Amino acid sequence: MKEEDLNYFLFIKIGEEKHIDALQRKGHFYCTTIRYFRTVENDGLRGDLHEGKAYLKQLKDFKIRHQGRVIGIAPNAQLYYNHPDDIGNIFCIYGVKTKLINLSIKAIQRVRIEEEAVGFGKAALLIYNLQEFVNRIEKSLKELGKEYNISPIHYYDSKTYEGELSPFFKDDRYSYQNEFRLWIPNKVEHPFEFYIGDISDISHKIPIADIDKIDVNVIKPTLNKV
Repeated sequence: MKEEDLNYFLFIKIGEEKHIDALQRKGHFYCTTIRYFRTVENDGLRGDLHEGKAYLKQLKDFKIRHQGRVIGIAPNAQLYYNHPDDIGNIFCIYGVKTKLINLSIKAIQRVRIEEEAVGFGKAALLIYNLQEFVNRIEKSLKELGKEYNISPIHYYDSKTYEGELSPFFKDDRYSYQNEFRLWIPNKVEHPFEFYIGDISDISHKIPIADIDKIDVNVIKPTLNKV
């Protein structure tokens, strides 16, 4: 993982309390399939029909014909291509970017979480040592002999973007998720689970009702006199 990809100061995993407890106390990762997200139905919060597609082509004056007769016309349309090797597993987490904090203000600042993202569960796990968290993930996956990729999601405008896609591209309709993602290629269409051990030393659990009470305090560094 590139150093610039970790330009965050906090990860937040929101979910049901039993799942959050399992993540904190055991380091339990339940990685769903990429195709699960294409079919899940929950008011559009998580489901994305084009999850993990390979390419997006923009079309003009798209026409649908039946027996030589035009029955439908669209001035603009999008064509998504499937990836032949899109079987794999995903673990998603909400990332709070460092740029959201004004480092020039030496005062307590409130961390704003997108309202739509809060609907994913009743509890939240705040992971504050990001590098150590990622190190433990990578260590466990390497021991299991698993290929993986960890990176932020790139959000694109599906009405104008044309080009290659991957499991790290999503329509900007989902940008409220501020997603940082673990992608594990697989050969079977099944969820994948693994453990990294207790992460209580680098995390803090809160009820979802307290998600809007997260503050950061920017302290002016003390200069040592020589």
